Amino acid sequence: MKKFYMILAAIAAFAISAQAQTEGTINVGDWDDAELYNGSYFDMAPTNFYIAHTGAQMIYTPDLLTDLEGKQNVTITKLQFKFYCESWDEISRNVKVYLQETDATAFAVVEGIKQFFEFGEPAAETELSIDMLDYYGDDCTLEFPVDFEFTPGKSLLVTMVFDAQDDDNCTNGSDYAPFYTSGIMGKAMTYTDNWSSFVDYAQGEDFPDATAMNGCGTNVELPCTQISYTYEEEQPETGFFLVGTFNDWNQTAEGGRIAFNEYDVAEAEFEAGAEFKVITYDAQGNICWFGGQDENSVGYFLINEDMLGQGIMTVQGDNGANFRIQDAGTYEIGLAVLRSFNGSVYMTVTKKSPEAINTVGTDTKADNAYYNLMGVKYNSLPTVPGIYIHNGKKIIVK
Repeated sequence: MKKFYMILAAIAAFAISAQAQTEGTINVGDWDDAELYNGSYFDMAPTNFYIAHTGAQMIYTPDLLTDLEGKQNVTITKLQFKFYCESWDEISRNVKVYLQETDATAFAVVEGIKQFFEFGEPAAETELSIDMLDYYGDDCTLEFPVDFEFTPGKSLLVTMVFDAQDDDNCTNGSDYAPFYTSGIMGKAMTYTDNWSSFVDYAQGEDFPDATAMNGCGTNVELPCTQISYTYEEEQPETGFFLVGTFNDWNQTAEGGRIAFNEYDVAEAEFEAGAEFKVITYDAQGNICWFGGQDENSVGYFLINEDMLGQGIMTVQGDNGANFRIQDAGTYEIGLAVLRSFNGSVYMTVTKKSPEAINTVGTDTKADNAYYNLMGVKYNSLPTVPGIYIHNGKKIIVK
């Protein structure tokens, strides 16, 4: 398929965002297999080249834009329309594109007369010049780059104005270039005139009445359209967090939950009897809990002096018991193995003291050895990435 690439100068500056944008498209009508419009030569949206001055308004209602539901920070970036070229004329047009969102899903009717929508400043404007002979017999696409922030759940109102610089610059007879259309009725209205622009009509006393006497068509098919857009896809959180009684179990509390990642240790000040769990998020952003095994069925997994420095296999799921701290103090929690094993990860807990970090009953200052979070001893600096304790200090090997 051949395309007329139209370089439009956006009236508003393009927004620049540091956040990653996800791209998408919506097809209104069968974009890949559209049928040729066989209606009026005059009443075609968004334009026809048989008349020197045309205007069209098209309502893309929420039921046509369902792909936008639930998406955040949506920006309409491009509109595309298809047509079949049957002309060999050279056509020039000044094109203006107006975009706005509305709660309306249809054109208003006042005393039996359909009403156009008011429209303000154009979102984009360009000078279009086409030698139709270059495209004779081909399916063609007109592309209109735009930059319009849009709220899902609203209707998108598109107003397009095509004006010939020379009022005689039109296609001849049936050698027009009809746009493919989607067969959706009542969502588009048109204006046609050989001498006056739709912009001029919108400023006249007859506006917003859409009547045949004023060259308006009200029973027009919505053109086959492709709408391109971007949106910010909410990324699920990564890493692990401590939540518990110290922050009222609020897994999203800023400054309350405690984050820690691979080769990292979470430090927390616990009161005696404080309880906590480890959480993370899956690829869909759903929360995953890691608790204790609760071998004594007392409703909690007690972390006491005997458990400090020991490898604790956590249990994934809400049924895992809370970890309970027996004695108040400052503790460091590390994940010895981040990769899941039977739905679990290994955890170690050490208690800080003014002199050193307690490990598996070993005087780290005396033997100058290295210990991993599972309590395994190394006589020299390990080469395997991980967290190690050396002479009472945390060492990270990457």
